[in-house]
Amino acid sequence: MKTIQKCVILFCVMLLSNLNFAQTAKELVIAATNKIKANDLSGAISDYSRAIELEPINANLYLERGNIKNKLKKFPDALADYNKSISINHDPNAYYARAQVKIELKDQQGTLDDLNLAYPAKKTNATFYYQRATCKEALKDYDGAILDLTKTIELNPDLIKAYFTRGVLRVGQDSKEEGCQDLQKAKELNYPEAAAMIEKLCN
Repeated sequence: MKTIQKCVILFCVMLLSNLNFAQTAKELVIAATNKIKANDLSGAISDYSRAIELEPINANLYLERGNIKNKLKKFPDALADYNKSISINHDPNAYYARAQVKIELKDQQGTLDDLNLAYPAKKTNATFYYQRATCKEALKDYDGAILDLTKTIELNPDLIKAYFTRGVLRVGQDSKEEGCQDLQKAKELNYPEAAAMIEKLCN
């Protein structure tokens, strides 16, 4: 009888111990955030993975784990997490995050598709328009690229490379005067390649 009582007591102690040390998904996210601050990215991934086990349909957990994998340049793994996040919740921020991976993978059409889907979340972001312009240029949509570069400059007049790129494209699209004005602006702002490009296209 005493043996049985001891076993019951031991079982209760172990159960209470497990309850005390069990972490919720929210607590694991906090732990992961602290590890990111401490540059322990592998540990943060582990915490997010445990959180996902507890909340397997939480799209944001996959998004955040994907962001860490992206920082570690684990692009296929990051892509898989972004795909899962998007399959649960079509968040424009997830499309934008996935676009960053596709940029690294040189997937121009895939990047453009995701940037277009990210538009609601990034429509006031100059970098978004510049990235989209770069994709359009690579895909030979030069007029579309010029429009996005114009929006880039509107949102961030200090983004010098936008003037340079728009200048080159404008000259190529038979708007030499406007294009050379852009290149001159880039030169005034000390863009390294502007002077040589002016010599080549404008003189």
